[in-house]
Amino acid sequence: MSICGRTVAFTISLLVVSASAGFAQECLHGPDETTTQATRRTAALDATRNVNNIQFNRAGAREGVFLSHAELSGSPFMLQWRERNPDVDSRISLDPTKDILPDWKLTLDVTENGYWFKVQDTSDPCGFAYISNTAGVIYRSEYIR
Repeated sequence: MSICGRTVAFTISLLVVSASAGFAQECLHGPDETTTQATRRTAALDATRNVNNIQFNRAGAREGVFLSHAELSGSPFMLQWRERNPDVDSRISLDPTKDILPDWKLTLDVTENGYWFKVQDTSDPCGFAYISNTAGVIYRSEYIR
């Protein structure tokens, strides 16, 4: 390989390593998380818990019947929750055409065996999300780097 070819290869290698390191530093939710991002993440965790509560605090849950995304906002639990928490109601949306919180997307799939969903930070380049299902356990998730 010529000196010019080795120089080009070395330069490309440095760019790839620099881009990879830069990508890792752009994650919004990690060891360097700002107070603003931590507040957003906590609000998303609360919204995630509320989706599980809506699904389980209703008579149909005992029979394994769960609500679609479109049905969540009209559930009795959500209506009562909005009455008790009017200040939070303005931030959380269960409308399937809107973000559940600003820059957080709810994806919900209901099957005859249960449901699963994720609440994902659409502004985080690392894809941070909370994931849960019929078991009610909430998991943290992000892209494999």
